[in-house]
Amino acid sequence: MPVTRHAKRNTGPSVALIGLGNWGTSLAYGLLSAGMTPREIILRNSTSRRLSGLPALSWKKARLDAKILWLCVPDSAIPEVVARLAEGRSLRGQTVVHSSGALTVDVLEAVRKAGALTAAVHPVMTFPTRSPVPLSRVLFGVEASSPAVRGRLNALIRRLGGTPFRIDSSGKALYHAAGTLASPLLVSVLTAAIETARAAGLRQHDASDMVQALAQATVRNVFTQGAHSSFSGPFARGDASTVKLHLQALDGHPILEGVYRSLAVHALESLPVRDRPALLRALAAGRNRKASGTGRPRPGAGSAQRA
Repeated sequence: MPVTRHAKRNTGPSVALIGLGNWGTSLAYGLLSAGMTPREIILRNSTSRRLSGLPALSWKKARLDAKILWLCVPDSAIPEVVARLAEGRSLRGQTVVHSSGALTVDVLEAVRKAGALTAAVHPVMTFPTRSPVPLSRVLFGVEASSPAVRGRLNALIRRLGGTPFRIDSSGKALYHAAGTLASPLLVSVLTAAIETARAAGLRQHDASDMVQALAQATVRNVFTQGAHSSFSGPFARGDASTVKLHLQALDGHPILEGVYRSLAVHALESLPVRDRPALLRALAAGRNRKASGTGRPRPGAGSAQRA
């Protein structure tokens, strides 16, 4: 990704990155684009991953003297890195930041005891590969140990081109669950829809085109018209007989049926449906049929039994 370099450089707080995965790569390029060359990038193995023109150092050679030490490691590695930072070192005057969407600032307790201010800054964006993602207009959830820390990090985020908002520690896990539903589990839902279309006999590209057309129109409608105005289909109509047909057809595909049923129950609770009692009976009938063992056998099950 080409980097736009500002004429005036490094006028903001010094930042060191610890770790360099998919997110860390985007953050490094984001800092460069904002005219802030990272002070250092600290890697377990300094030769394992380099960015052109940036100082990649091993832990043994790291100075760790930047005003902000930003952890860009997997959640599972944060406690180990925090313990290593806090060991025999004063961090007074520095801020240690992690980017986990699920873990709170409590995971940084050891560096807090070593004198550091603490915060978590979580980018509301997907980083599926090492290809840098521009940070302009990206939302950032900020959880900070004090209003002053939050203010300084908000200013840094705005310099990166992002938009900060506040997260409270008490809601952190639910906040991250919402993000998981909105991105990786949305991928799962779309994949389930494509698999269902394939089970109906559609070719792969036809199944993908069908789901893409519906999903793109639906997402656009939800965020321009609202969820209630975008909800359509058999549940909105109260068409219980069609729902029964769906469940019967999905009977030989238990994972896909489970996805359908869970989303259906949520729709009945959250969205405008007609004839809710009839829809509930249709969902219950399918569940009861499976419990009694009267569901359709999977394709090939009969021949396997005869053998």
